[in-house]
Amino acid sequence: MPDKRDVVLVTVDSFRSDRCGFLGSDAGLTPAMDRLAEDGLVFENAVAPAGATSGSSSTFFTGRYPIERSTAADRKEVMRQNLKAGRTLPQQFKDMGYKTAGFTANPWTSRFFGYDAGFDHFQDFMDDDLTSGTIEKGSDRGGAVSDLASQVVNWWQGQDMYMSWDAYYDQITSWLDEAREDDEPFFLWIFLVDVHMPYLPPKGYRSQSSAAAYAANAWLFGGAKQNTPVSGWLHDRLLRAYDDTIRFTDEFVDRMARAIDDDTALCVHADHGESFGERDGHYGHGLLYEDTVRVPLFVANHPQERVERPFSLSGLPDLLTRIGAGETIDDSIGHPVVTSRNNDGWRVAHGGSWRYTRRPEGESVEDADGNPLDDEELYDIGRSVTDHELEYEDERRRIIDAAVEVTADGSI
Repeated sequence: MPDKRDVVLVTVDSFRSDRCGFLGSDAGLTPAMDRLAEDGLVFENAVAPAGATSGSSSTFFTGRYPIERSTAADRKEVMRQNLKAGRTLPQQFKDMGYKTAGFTANPWTSRFFGYDAGFDHFQDFMDDDLTSGTIEKGSDRGGAVSDLASQVVNWWQGQDMYMSWDAYYDQITSWLDEAREDDEPFFLWIFLVDVHMPYLPPKGYRSQSSAAAYAANAWLFGGAKQNTPVSGWLHDRLLRAYDDTIRFTDEFVDRMARAIDDDTALCVHADHGESFGERDGHYGHGLLYEDTVRVPLFVANHPQERVERPFSLSGLPDLLTRIGAGETIDDSIGHPVVTSRNNDGWRVAHGGSWRYTRRPEGESVEDADGNPLDDEELYDIGRSVTDHELEYEDERRRIIDAAVEVTADGSI
């Protein structure tokens, strides 16, 4: 049996796939990732299961979407229950005999929701008294004015959701040094928020003045109004600030690749992407536009392979534990169609070169560039996949509620 491999998972918040050279970009923003991906495992059609961190991360940690339950008072409790209902990604590695650690600066992936389960060492950089308050006041949607208010409160209370990776990089490498001294393999998860709004790259990575970046971010949180004389200028400055944060994040990936052994599997992906007004003038994330759900995903230090078929991040637990067990992944791991959803009633079926969208206003089929397709066969496929998924969720919900009822009346 092959030896177990060390596995490092780097999750980058709000990272668009069209910024990556290994996925076709010529902007030069990701030289380290491009180098690592060139000889590794690349997913050309990786899809986020949801349009925001809360839904996406709880899904790629468990392999299943959160289900509304009768015992859950709100969405936050739905997430907690989803994480408790089965063996999460770190718990699966623990079952395999791994030493585990997690580092995250995002409250939506904190102890508050139970993300620490299965980790020998877990650091979310949040004070217990502040974590719940931060999340209760905050939003997991991009572009709302309420977000800005909650972020100001967070900063004032010392609740730094936007801690740059260089502030805790030494803690990560210190844990790595200790882990390498043990005989057992390790699983390390790192969640980076540097690419998440507000887009404020550190000095040395700015391609424009800090004043321009701050002005562009203020315009974004003010609603990104397009009817002012400076809207175009601010939009361009916002994109430059966003791209600068990606360059900064690429530096982290480069350092991490140098800090680990050559036989350690290094997986890098985004939890979701980001919109910049391309569709309906929407900025941020949450809505399931192509730029929001199409995400980068690659595994370095793996035999070269490119997976063209759609792959949902809900498959990460299976993918990473198989790699950890010594398996080599080929292009058969993808699926003909994968799905995404959000809390606004959107359902999307992704077929690689096409996508079917069902939302309260109606349904549509488009190509990957957003052009409408008049193809009844694709409509039928999208409807069938979406209907089947809804039926499956209803059945799961009925089983969960029945189990709760039986337990409550003392029958078992």
